[in-house]
Amino acid sequence: MATATSAPPATGLRVAAPSDAALATIAAPPAMSPPSTATPGALSAPAMSTTPPAVPSPAAFATPPAQAIAIGNPAGPLEEVLPPPPDVRVEISLSKQRMRVMVEGVERHAWPVSTARKGYRTPLGSYRPERMHKRYFSRKYDNAPMPYSIFFHKGWAIHGTNDLRRLGRPASHGCVRLHPSNAKALFAIVGQYGRANTRIVVVR
Repeated sequence: MATATSAPPATGLRVAAPSDAALATIAAPPAMSPPSTATPGALSAPAMSTTPPAVPSPAAFATPPAQAIAIGNPAGPLEEVLPPPPDVRVEISLSKQRMRVMVEGVERHAWPVSTARKGYRTPLGSYRPERMHKRYFSRKYDNAPMPYSIFFHKGWAIHGTNDLRRLGRPASHGCVRLHPSNAKALFAIVGQYGRANTRIVVVR
């Protein structure tokens, strides 16, 4: 007696084999799109000017005259540094009867002087030379010689004297007396640096 083979029970579901079109769809990556078939002329391009750019003239690259002087010529006006003006200070101490001469801040000379004796005065203060005379004679005191006179205030002057014995103590009518050789040296210094750069200071 033949045994009948029973078929698997029907489940009601049917699995269909994938078609070739479905397989092609699955195989292609979802992010990829087919290449564009548009021609290059169809693609939009940025707008371009057909006018050639302006070329700067050679003058635009030229160095300005002021810079040319500073760069090409170290001695030009922009590079020139003037030294400070020279300074001569003549300090006269009445109590010490002594004169100090400073040139550009450095003491160059220290000399004995004679200033006003009792009954006369040598004015205190700070002055600039007013006038200078290599040879001068007093119009007030018996035509006394006053070589290398440097007048600093009205009739008061620094000058050389022949009364050498009294240098270092009060003896004059008010002027500041110096040994003639010292008066000559001071006259030369003031003449070299100029009256505008000379200061005469009389202190107690």
